[in-house]
Amino acid sequence: MNKKIKLFTILATVISMTVCFAGCNSSETPGVSGSNTTVEKINIEEIPWSVDEGIVDGDRFVLLSYTNNTQYTITNFKLTFKEKTGVTTEEKDTFYSDVQQNFEMSDEDIEDLKSQTISMYAETNKIVEPGESISNVYCYYYSGFFYLKNINHYNLVEPDIATIKYIDEDRIYTIYYDYASKKYSAESETEIAYQWSQGNLGSKIPKPDVKVVESGRDDETIFMFDAYGLSLDQFNAYVDECKGLGYTVDPGSFEGFYSADNAEGYNVYLYYNEDDYSMSGTIKAPEVE
Repeated sequence: MNKKIKLFTILATVISMTVCFAGCNSSETPGVSGSNTTVEKINIEEIPWSVDEGIVDGDRFVLLSYTNNTQYTITNFKLTFKEKTGVTTEEKDTFYSDVQQNFEMSDEDIEDLKSQTISMYAETNKIVEPGESISNVYCYYYSGFFYLKNINHYNLVEPDIATIKYIDEDRIYTIYYDYASKKYSAESETEIAYQWSQGNLGSKIPKPDVKVVESGRDDETIFMFDAYGLSLDQFNAYVDECKGLGYTVDPGSFEGFYSADNAEGYNVYLYYNEDDYSMSGTIKAPEVE
């Protein structure tokens, strides 16, 4: 598949799925039940943020930065942006012309895009401790995966909803702030911050020394997890721990990746995500003949 077709296919998928995403995200909007005590623990004024142009790897992007001035560890911060009231027809025409040119869209597809209001979002799963700041969080068009690179496009939107996930007593809570109503709401359900397998596979590899671990598939055959809040050096140290447990048979590795078996046939697969300072890990049991 050539680049032009690939870009077209991805953006066409974004267009067709935007309504679906909006429906899926309905649980992440104000009105979710939650105690006043929980809501009052987070104040959006304690999370100052800004969006501006910046350079990453020699290329210009529109990037989000924020500081955590709360007393809690923030595990996820997401901002959605909606079209400003009063955006002129001329501004919209320029926007759609830029998008069509940048992403090589057909006239038919750009007309489909025009049927939706302009929207964008930025989201990060980086672990941000109280008093810490982060930067270089990418912004994206609509609910898709195309990087926002034109600050003039960002100037057509305004903040809509902020989603803040934070740790309190080893559980992750979710708070929403609605910029239109200036009201907070909270998810009634919480998550365990550190989820680790209680099965046999969980005992076959070290537990990452982090605050947040999300568990995926967990059965007798495979245990999958994502650990957040690791530097690349910490990832490499974790790889060394696995090597110390015997995961050195038929190894494969490059920076940010390691995979190997042990003498019993168990396989470990580790991958580092530098954007979120996270590690994805899988341990697989040997196949039974």
